Amino acid sequence: YAALEARFRKFHTYSVNIGLHALTTPLGLAGFLGLVNLASIWLSLAITAVYVFSLKFVLPSKTFFRTALVSVGILGFSAIIEWTVLRAALAMAASFVFQELAHIITGEQTYQAQYIGQSDWKSQLVEHTYYLLPLVVDALDHMHYSLLGFVVAHNRVFYTKLDKEQQKKDLKLINDWVLAQGPSKEHTTHWWYDKLEGDVKEAFQRTAACESMVGMFKESFGEKAYEIDIIDEMNEIYVASPNYGMNSDGVFYMRHVDGPYGIFPFASAYRSMVAVNFNQQIKTSFPMVPAAKTLSNGDAVTFDFNREIHLISDNETKNTGFRICMKIHYCVYPKVLRPWGKLLKYLNIRYNKNARALFLATIAPGSIVARASALMVLGTTYLTERVECLMGMNNLVYVLCLAVGNYLVHPLCFLVGTSFLHYIIYMGTFYSRRDIAFGTFKRDVMFFKAIAISQLIYFYLKNFEFDIISHMLLTVGYTIAIAATQALGIDKTYFGSELGHCAPQYISTFPYNCIPHPMIVGACIGLLGFHKLAGLREEMPYLVPVHIGLYLTHMMQEICDFHRNRPGVVKQTKSE
Repeated sequence: YAALEARFRKFHTYSVNIGLHALTTPLGLAGFLGLVNLASIWLSLAITAVYVFSLKFVLPSKTFFRTALVSVGILGFSAIIEWTVLRAALAMAASFVFQELAHIITGEQTYQAQYIGQSDWKSQLVEHTYYLLPLVVDALDHMHYSLLGFVVAHNRVFYTKLDKEQQKKDLKLINDWVLAQGPSKEHTTHWWYDKLEGDVKEAFQRTAACESMVGMFKESFGEKAYEIDIIDEMNEIYVASPNYGMNSDGVFYMRHVDGPYGIFPFASAYRSMVAVNFNQQIKTSFPMVPAAKTLSNGDAVTFDFNREIHLISDNETKNTGFRICMKIHYCVYPKVLRPWGKLLKYLNIRYNKNARALFLATIAPGSIVARASALMVLGTTYLTERVECLMGMNNLVYVLCLAVGNYLVHPLCFLVGTSFLHYIIYMGTFYSRRDIAFGTFKRDVMFFKAIAISQLIYFYLKNFEFDIISHMLLTVGYTIAIAATQALGIDKTYFGSELGHCAPQYISTFPYNCIPHPMIVGACIGLLGFHKLAGLREEMPYLVPVHIGLYLTHMMQEICDFHRNRPGVVKQTKSE
């Protein structure tokens, strides 16, 4: 079995693929047991018992325990469904079809395809089928990201170094060419890719397409499922200016997001900054990670063009010459969504050309109109960054969609969609542990937690009546939770130690010296205070119990220390 397990993992690495297998494999087995149930439900029970018992002496203990639990669940599900031959057949057919579809979506070859055609393919097929359920259970622990990865704030700031001989030659060629052009010392200077010619253009092409650059995306996303397009129309050579102020150059020294398409799902445009020459003055920072680095001599950083807040700042040590960079852009999207990815690429090209024209018009503003335009650029940049930093454009759009859904779909859309999401983010992030953008994670959970508590307060005030026990539970519970937060500090409260952002520290002050898990215990006591109010309990009988259930689930995750301690996918520099 161990050899089979190792082979199976190679063909099942993506969370989408394994997630669909985790749904469709039990569905197919339930369909099989449904057919057996038509003869005798006791026969289904016997088959399940024999199957689980046979695995006892083959599987690792953890895999066996999980497989046994899932098998019992499948048996229970098959027992409560009213099966017909057609329904059972459809369940098994759907299981096969959607498993094949999972491989098509992710670009991963099926395990079955590698042995079909071999002389012993029939025995391998039987073995594969018999052990499919534990193989899928095992794969859940070895996938690229967790099943909750879609709510996790992954760090999308990547670093690499261009230090191979050809890469060094190309950077020197570009450096010498730029200096020969005599760049301005009064403002930034730009040469766009479509204006380059000859050896310089070829050097740029080689750098953009080299494995050191493209490999960052392959390691993080996987080349089997994702397409990586170079966006030549946005690429440029850029020379930093030591002078900035009331012109568009000031944008670079402000916290800002480059593009407007952060709400565009399933695909991303990335900007890479490549240091062409020596630099000791200008540092590039990403406050939502957080990360910072002074890029010099072949250092490269890549970040999401439409989502990542960043800025540059000056170190105390100054450059004696120009700081020359290449800006290289990529569009990364699933291969099965090629038209969608091409659309994002086109939209970013159009936006970049329009923004480029406005930038150049305000880089050296001489007229009142030009100065007003420069102020507009700086003002909109500031407002956009504030929205992204405090709420997140994706979060804001999600909340607005739920608000519309309240009127068009169901009046509980907003309540259900916003009340419990922060618990899912807690559990997904605690499990993932690696490659987390800590600032983005904190923003997301605090944003949705604020909405959730605001709604509890709304229903409490709406149904308010004097209830001394309710008031006491609220006071005692949230006093304990607040005291726990003060003892830990905000960063440690939000997994700062677990995510490697803060050094672990033993806390012995109140309430940690007398109450286990005081933050969650205090919050649950406070939630019981909300639920004690008769009017709220009658209007929303399940709201508080679901809150407490999810809180306790996460507490069990912390107690059992249930997380995936895997090595990071991409080497990253947190700070200098």
